[in-house]
Amino acid sequence: MKKVTVFYFVSTAILFMLNFAKGSYSQAVFFFMPIIIVADYLIIMGVPGKSRSKEISGFLENVQSILTLRSTFEESTKGKMIDSENLKNLEEVVSSLEERLRKPSELQRKLYLFSAYAAPLFPLAVMLSSVLIQRRTEIVAGLFSYAASVIIVVLSRRAFSTLEKTIEKLNGEIKKAVDDITL
Repeated sequence: MKKVTVFYFVSTAILFMLNFAKGSYSQAVFFFMPIIIVADYLIIMGVPGKSRSKEISGFLENVQSILTLRSTFEESTKGKMIDSENLKNLEEVVSSLEERLRKPSELQRKLYLFSAYAAPLFPLAVMLSSVLIQRRTEIVAGLFSYAASVIIVVLSRRAFSTLEKTIEKLNGEIKKAVDDITL
């Protein structure tokens, strides 16, 4: 996800440069506001090198990295004596669940990527239009644009966490079902 990282750093640099645009009047409150874009990046992509960041990057590259129902089923049934009919039925249920979750997970991945790219665009658009057209920055519009970027990344991260929790609950139910049918 190097593209997202570069996009965020370029956006931050442009916003810092707009604060010092020649011939424009900029409010002092906007001097450190581009740092919010860095905070947005840390919210949406996680702290680089940490496990959460690797999970998010894995999800954004391949939805299958988060869909662990089949592997949970295989781990849970390994070395256990289970009636073949019950095992077959449970395997069909797991396959069906994973297939049903694939499309929503793919949609979530696309929305997450869209949000990652859209969040810095709000401050960029407002600040660019303010500086280029009006030659001064509007405090209220600027603050709302930065707030919108934070809201977008927080909601995206929350949706991803909800998807993860749903899959974790299903994994727990699969383990419980395997324990229930074990002889």
